[in-house]
Amino acid sequence: METSPSNVGQALPSVHSWRLLSALALVLITLAAYANSFDSGFVVDNRGLILQDPRVHEATPENIRLILDHTYWWPNGDIDFYRPITTFSWLFNYAILGNRERPAGYHWINFLLHAGNVLLVYALSMRFMRKRWPAFFVAAIWAVHPVLTESVTNMAGRADLLAAGAVLGGLLLYLKGVEAPGWRRMAWLAGLLLTTTIGVFSKESAVILPAAIVLYELTFRGFRWPGRAQLMGLLATLAPIAFMFYERSRVFAGITQTPVPFTDDPIVGANFLVAKLTALDVIARDFWLIVWPARLSADYSYAQIPLAQGSLRDWIVALAVCAIVPATVFLHRLSRASFFFFCLGLIWLAPASNLLVPVSIMGERFLYIPVLGVVACLVPAIYAIAERAQVAKYVPVVLGLLIAALAARTWVRNTDWKDDLSIAEASVQASPRSYKTHDMLANALLNADPSHANIDRVIEESEKSRALLEPLPDTDKPAHPYIFAATCYAQRGDYPKAITVLRQFVTVEQASPSHINDLRQAYGYMMLAAAYIKTGDKNQAADAADHARALDTLNPKVYMQLAEIYATSNRMDDAFISLAEGEFVTADAGLMDAWVDLYRRAAGPASCALQPTPEGPALNPPCPIVHAHVCAASAYVVKTLAAAGQQDVALARKQMFIENFHCHVE
Repeated sequence: METSPSNVGQALPSVHSWRLLSALALVLITLAAYANSFDSGFVVDNRGLILQDPRVHEATPENIRLILDHTYWWPNGDIDFYRPITTFSWLFNYAILGNRERPAGYHWINFLLHAGNVLLVYALSMRFMRKRWPAFFVAAIWAVHPVLTESVTNMAGRADLLAAGAVLGGLLLYLKGVEAPGWRRMAWLAGLLLTTTIGVFSKESAVILPAAIVLYELTFRGFRWPGRAQLMGLLATLAPIAFMFYERSRVFAGITQTPVPFTDDPIVGANFLVAKLTALDVIARDFWLIVWPARLSADYSYAQIPLAQGSLRDWIVALAVCAIVPATVFLHRLSRASFFFFCLGLIWLAPASNLLVPVSIMGERFLYIPVLGVVACLVPAIYAIAERAQVAKYVPVVLGLLIAALAARTWVRNTDWKDDLSIAEASVQASPRSYKTHDMLANALLNADPSHANIDRVIEESEKSRALLEPLPDTDKPAHPYIFAATCYAQRGDYPKAITVLRQFVTVEQASPSHINDLRQAYGYMMLAAAYIKTGDKNQAADAADHARALDTLNPKVYMQLAEIYATSNRMDDAFISLAEGEFVTADAGLMDAWVDLYRRAAGPASCALQPTPEGPALNPPCPIVHAHVCAASAYVVKTLAAAGQQDVALARKQMFIENFHCHVE
């Protein structure tokens, strides 16, 4: 008969030296597995979250305010994440510790967080299992499991480490608080409140802590009415969670939420039955990765994991996954500790499982705690089988070999995270049907060789990415692989091919259900105009440049490009008017310089268009040609500024055109 975890102190003698040595051994085992990870660079998301986020580059009150008032990915985007504690940790690394662009410091913090979580797992395992060696091996195997590299070796996995640490540590604090008398209870519960706050503001996954507490109570105490101490513990977790949701609503107010793209999670486009069957299939794949982590990938986007078709295989997999529920009931009868850890893993996975709402089709980062659940079942099972076969003395050897094998796989996996090229190549090997892995590899190859001698290989990977996207309707296709491919074709000098791909890009952008893509379309049209110039089609180039200007009216580059195209087509008046329009709309000094220079080159020294000044040649407003060009531009300028919401500037420009140039402006 199992005793309550609260009686562990009576069940196990207090051997501090054993626990200290075990803790030291666990840290050393973890360090051995991750020793080659500290020179891994800023790969995948890390560059955007750290190097391209100015908020973390200097510890100032303004940056602190910006972190608290904006989303996780700001200023690079407004994705539905609010994780200020994780962002503060980047600030701590970059500005306080001075790590800046040196990766080792970031990896050391990740390692220390993971090692701390390993010790928390060991403490909980000792408490629940009440056996030294099984508790040690649960923590040790979990510490070195290769699936965890996406959370440990990958810098951006710090959010998972912090959230998981809050759940594991919060649970331990809850147990201490429930058992402690008087003021000590309040101290433990204050720690629980602080830990929960850190967790939920690090990553949303930490909101499962109250569920973990309820799971503990049901597992080890049964269906008893909670006492005052238990209710106080729950309140200490629920208050920070409520505050977190309030802060999220404040920060996300007025922000248009970006829907999950179909290519990130095809489940968003599936009907109810297909969505659930596919989600169950992904859960099966998750558990297979935990059992056999031979092929690991940083991405599982479309079309790596196909949607379920209702086949016999799909139903068998679904039934097998659903059988987990009754199996856990049986597990509870065999080992409460295994039952608890396994269910904790399921609770952790649930929000990202796609069973409730689509999140992301699959990700190894979601498995940080589920791995623990499987390991906590495996170790006691091996001991039970060995004891029945009377070979229990060999179990440490077997588990030691397993730790060595997993640590070796983790060591190898760490090398995949070394740079963008290595992680992309590994991901293509593991997920060859993902459009994103091929696109990632193409980008990494291009950036790895400044001479672009490998442009043919780059284009080959880019074409594989777009071939996987080809069956999709334009509304579901991402646009960036097309704009990237066009850049590569232009780099190789294949401008007709670049034009073809750019037209696909424009079609995809126009088909997008989102209404925030005008600037990206403008960039595509600018590239299209440049490609037409290379092929000598100046009329098409002018049309494309004019489209770009219509989409991005406040961008001085679109006016400059349009003027250059007009000038090379000998449409000089149009070129002058385009520069005038751009100058008065954007007030860009470069456009004024180009305007003056074009008059100097086209009108000749005898023209009245320019007048000498101490700073050099300048426009001469009374000159008829200047007057004509300015007045021709005036209506467009006033209308464009007004449409952009700059009513005051539009009115001021209109007044200037009338008073200074005597233009007739409607």
